[in-house]
This record gives sequence, structure tokens and C-alpha cells, in this order.
Amino acid sequence: MPRLCYSALSPFCRKVRMVMDWKNMTYDLFDGCAVETTPLYNPRAEIPVLVDGDLTVSNSADILGYLDRLHPSLQIYPTDPVAYAQTREWERTADTLVDAIVTDVAIYSWAEIPPPPGGLIEAARGDLNDIYDDLQETLADRMFVAGEIGVGDFALYPHLLAARTLSLGADPERHDRVIAWLKRVRETPEGQIDLGHVRAWWADRANQSLDTKRVNWGTHRLEWFLAHGFLDRFVEEVRADRVLWSVGPNSNARHSPLAPRRAT
Repeated sequence: MPRLCYSALSPFCRKVRMVMDWKNMTYDLFDGCAVETTPLYNPRAEIPVLVDGDLTVSNSADILGYLDRLHPSLQIYPTDPVAYAQTREWERTADTLVDAIVTDVAIYSWAEIPPPPGGLIEAARGDLNDIYDDLQETLADRMFVAGEIGVGDFALYPHLLAARTLSLGADPERHDRVIAWLKRVRETPEGQIDLGHVRAWWADRANQSLDTKRVNWGTHRLEWFLAHGFLDRFVEEVRADRVLWSVGPNSNARHSPLAPRRAT
């Protein structure tokens, strides 16, 4: 049975889990919040990770590509070349830019670090509005991103649902189709399961195995943060040892006895 290294705090884990539920897969979960449990599955100690027998697949887009080939009867990527390219563009936008914007604001709701720098919220709202405008146009003649529900919806939904809870949601008058789409995805069986797991995580927040004193910014999140002029704040975080590194001489990833040993 496949095993998913998962946390309800991660939009990438949520994307993969929603797809697995949509494909009616049977699977197990193991905790992805504690960095010490993941390095031998993924050397960068990042989640999600899918362990399927002797195969380990990292990166949410690669996991979904694998699952679509493993379970082709319910595909999340369109077969039409143009629709596929457009869908991948939305998935990539969700995985890079939308994640960077929302996560760079969200970390201040759970991490034990100084308050956000001035101007962060305004920068996030401005950049998200451009994305909402594009999504509003995409949804002009369809119910979901590619017409039928698929990877574009599962990729965007966790980020944009989180944006709403952070007061970064779409404008009801300017982006009415986006708000209606968000509701449609939330009301699917996969959306309801996802919502339940997120609520359960926050209800049990005090008992979650999560490093709250250091933040793994990641490439795109750090790029967006620095591009908006917050270099001095990031330098402060580095000097105070509040950054969780995936690679390099100061990597915080630790080996775990829970992970499968590689053959030597």
C-alpha cells in the first residue's frame, strides 16, 4: 500500500492527498512535520514524499505525474495538448508564485519568530490580486480551471483557501467567479476531507511535531521575500539561527531510524 509523508500544514501535501482521494486510492499516512523523519526519503527533508513499495517519489508534481500513469482511468491532466499546457501553467503558478506569497505571510501565524516586516501584507495583496484577475478570466466559461476538475484546481485550492483565512482572499465584486470556484472545490468530497484534516491539525496544534523556531523558506518563497525588499529581515533570521536549511554545510536534516535504509 502506498504511504504518503503528509502534513495538513503543507499545501503540497494537501494537493497530493486530494488527488489520491479523487482517484479513490487506498493509502497510509506518516507524519511529515518533524524534519527528522524525512531525510532518507528525501535528502532535502521536504514533503510530500510518496513511498510505493521500493519506489520513493518526491515533489508534488512528480508524485501526481506518477499517480496519473499508475491510475490512468481517472486522469487529472488533460489529454488535449493546449489544455495540458494551460493546466501545467496554473499548477506551476500555484506551486511557485502563489505558494511563495501565501506561505511568506502564513509563517507568522505558526512560527515563533518576530512579527512580519512592514509592507509584507500589502505586497502579498497586490501580487495575489493579479493572480485572482487571471483566474477570474480563466473561469469565465467554465466551472473548473480546465473545464473538468483536475490538477489546476487541486494545486490552487489549498493555497487560496489559506489566503482567505489570512485576509488575503479574492474581492467579492472583482473576483466573484473565483469565490464561486473556491466554494465548488471545497464542497467536493475531496475538499471536505481536506478541510476536515486542516481543522483537526489546528485543533491539535499544541501536539503537532513541528519546528516552530526555524522556517524553511525554500527557493521561490525566499525569492519573493527578497524581491519585495525584505533582505535585511532575512539576514536577521539567518544570524539568529531561525532558518531551517535543506542543503548545505548547515543542513538541519537529520537521519531517522524510521526511514527505510538504502542498499549499500
